[in-house]
Amino acid sequence: MARAWTKRWSPDRNGGKGSLVSALKIRPIDSIERIQWTLPPSKSHAIRWLALAAQSSQHVQLDNMEHAGQDTVSMRRCLNQLGVRIVDLDADGRPLSVESNLDDQPAQGSVSWRIEGVGPHGLRPPVSVLHAGNSGTALRILMALCARFEVPVMVDGDASLRSRNHDMMVAALEAFGVKASRGVGIEGLPLLLQGPWKAIETLTLDVSTSSQPTTAFCLASPALPGDVKLVSSGEGVSLRHSELTKSLCVLSGADAAVHEGALKPWTPTPPATIVIPPDASMLAFACLSAKVCSADVEVEALPTLDDTIGHEVLTEHLESFGLVMSDGVLSSKSDGAEVALDLRHANDLITPVAALLALASGGSVSGAEHAAYKETDRTIGTVALLEQFGLKATYQDGVLNVPGGQTPQTPSGMVETYGDHRMQMTALVLAMGCKESVLIKGATLHEVADPGAIQRWRAVGVTVETVLHEPWK
Repeated sequence: MARAWTKRWSPDRNGGKGSLVSALKIRPIDSIERIQWTLPPSKSHAIRWLALAAQSSQHVQLDNMEHAGQDTVSMRRCLNQLGVRIVDLDADGRPLSVESNLDDQPAQGSVSWRIEGVGPHGLRPPVSVLHAGNSGTALRILMALCARFEVPVMVDGDASLRSRNHDMMVAALEAFGVKASRGVGIEGLPLLLQGPWKAIETLTLDVSTSSQPTTAFCLASPALPGDVKLVSSGEGVSLRHSELTKSLCVLSGADAAVHEGALKPWTPTPPATIVIPPDASMLAFACLSAKVCSADVEVEALPTLDDTIGHEVLTEHLESFGLVMSDGVLSSKSDGAEVALDLRHANDLITPVAALLALASGGSVSGAEHAAYKETDRTIGTVALLEQFGLKATYQDGVLNVPGGQTPQTPSGMVETYGDHRMQMTALVLAMGCKESVLIKGATLHEVADPGAIQRWRAVGVTVETVLHEPWK
């Protein structure tokens, strides 16, 4: 009976039309002279500080949180489910109330978050599923944090996070004696975890595809059942991110031996007030906008070199992209020069940087093979995205090659962004260089990292609409 009902309602049978698709409709304008650009707070810093502050025994205030993306909000929401109170503060430091039906989001007008720590052993099991949204970093940290609980805890994520491989993290938890179970399908989530974790002497982590498991266990170490030595295997990638984790732990009172992988129980004592730096990876879209629109892009605040966590490769090669930056203003001044880039520790840049290369003098990107393990396979996905705008690129033997001197063309149909926010944000900028309207799949994907990505274009006169696309038309 149920099987017949399923067949009867399948959109693929008997001429079924399928579902409406949420999309952005962009109507570019002929000329843009200047764009005001505010970088969102670094989610890499914010998510890590949230985890440490939650396990402290004090109140910790995170500033510069006004434009926080949904990845950071997902971590905040899940910590709240674990018993951590987080209070929104306005520009004058006054607490803000949150409407009961919007309590999964920061209050309107919130610029700072006050985390009321519960101590290393004060987290409590959630009464419902911990949903990490789109954030792989948040998910893996939460998995490690939940290893301490004696009762089952279910963790989940969105469709892109479900499609990713979580075997390495699961194996590491099982090495601690944590039970893990999931369905038999191809999706890695939802996942049911049950501790408590047991003391072990060493834990070996393969760091050749991700540094996130290292980050997860460092941040969960305050509640470790005993000392443990992390041993890394494989050629490390995104190491600046795991080093950031260790540095924040040391700044919060952990033994400096954490840099060598020596973990032991401890009580975090982070600074009372922490200013979250701007997200250096998001500067790639400001650079691409300057190139596509031949406009001056005025960036409100830039991260310091210490806070760029590998993404300084972008500013180090501005000249090759034909860009200059003066007093925080990006401008396109030339075609640049062919360049070879190594993104081993900055693979999040691969898609916007490839677009930059296409519009400048071309070049190659190596060291980003692990981008295949992100929300989507960003290696071949980048090639496919650029192709929709008439831009040529090839990916072979771990190297992305992009000819220069190209110009974006109006896509023939809806731009597929593969559920990836950096793909969608790259498409959004490329659309500004097209002659006709552009339809981009995934109307809200940018909110994962940069909620202001749409408004800044509307502010300069570009029409950006959220539409429900009928793919059968």
